[in-house]
Amino acid sequence: MNTLSRHLFAAITDKKRIHREADLEPHSLEEAYHVQNDLIKLMGDNIAAWKVGTGDSIHSVFSSPLPSQWLYHNPTVLSLNNYSLIGIELEYAFRLTHIHLIDQATTLQELDEHIIEVAPAIEIVSTRLPDWPELPAYLKAADLQSNGALVIGEPRPYSSSIEFLEPSISLTCNNEEKTQLIGKNPAGDPRLLLPSLVAQQRKLRREMKPTHWITTGSLSGIFFIEYVSTIQGTIKGFSPINVTFK
Repeated sequence: MNTLSRHLFAAITDKKRIHREADLEPHSLEEAYHVQNDLIKLMGDNIAAWKVGTGDSIHSVFSSPLPSQWLYHNPTVLSLNNYSLIGIELEYAFRLTHIHLIDQATTLQELDEHIIEVAPAIEIVSTRLPDWPELPAYLKAADLQSNGALVIGEPRPYSSSIEFLEPSISLTCNNEEKTQLIGKNPAGDPRLLLPSLVAQQRKLRREMKPTHWITTGSLSGIFFIEYVSTIQGTIKGFSPINVTFK
């Protein structure tokens, strides 16, 4: 197992952040993804979901598998003590079918045949690393793309008529409005991330399944909590999603 993955696993177990060691940091996205694989194995877990976001000038996307023990369904209660940092983001999540037919060149129109369901999701952004978020991209990628948990709301069957570019959203904390606006994904249309994600995982021989949820980046920006809180997120056209921290 990679030494960095062992340190990250210890941080998860102890609910603490690790010390950075430059000689352990990944020098490529492929190295970062190997750390992800090792970390999920050390957790004794399997992949239940994926996180994908916009990439850089070299990579079309950055992504991470998410372990089943970090996947929750609406409504849910989480422990504040499990996280060294708690950031809240409202996102769209998707499930796919006939994944073997999707490749980098798959168009939005062709994706209509592959997206099964859409759901609102609240991502819990967290980290096992110091100095977050001012960290090298590959190091953040190794840390499961700074994921702490993913909460999936009530899904609905996919329709291309759903508003993906500028959905009306609301995000509250203890009934105080944190975000009420027109949501925007950094990728523009979050569906555009899906072909690149599938192609990337195929290249790395990481299996994606129709049961896996894929969360696609924040519509809301991010806010942070440090105390007992009830979070409610709403995307117009979907039922609210509720997460309580105690």
